[in-house]
Amino acid sequence: MVISPKIRGGICMNAHPAGCAQEVKLQKQIVEQSIENSEHGSVQGPRTVLVIGGSTGYGLAARLVGAFGYGADTISVSYEKEPSDKRPATPGWYNTRAFDLLAEKEGLSAVSLNADAFSHDTRQRVVEILQEKGKKIDLLVYSLASGVRPD
Repeated sequence: MVISPKIRGGICMNAHPAGCAQEVKLQKQIVEQSIENSEHGSVQGPRTVLVIGGSTGYGLAARLVGAFGYGADTISVSYEKEPSDKRPATPGWYNTRAFDLLAEKEGLSAVSLNADAFSHDTRQRVVEILQEKGKKIDLLVYSLASGVRPD
């Protein structure tokens, strides 16, 4: 599928997988440079980070810092639309995929759940993942942007 920019009122309404991957790679490099140039010396960071809403924005930034700044295992829960024959995926879907590939190259543990964070099944799956890995959460980041909350 050829993805062309879809712009409405000066706002781009779609995403390109290569562009999202490049942006995540750039953000990773910024994190690594910031840690290298830090005047605070060696700081013990979190070992296991759970990010609820980790596909874009602050959530993705927190996940990048945890993983590539401190070598932490990360789990992200976000709800993004996958690509279809008719349209590309959401930027967050591409970002998450790019993050996972970079983490794998670095030998870091990264689990990405594309699921409803408010769902009991999703919460249970996160607990199961933590138990399987024998991990406890050191840092929880709640950065969920939800248009509708089903309560």
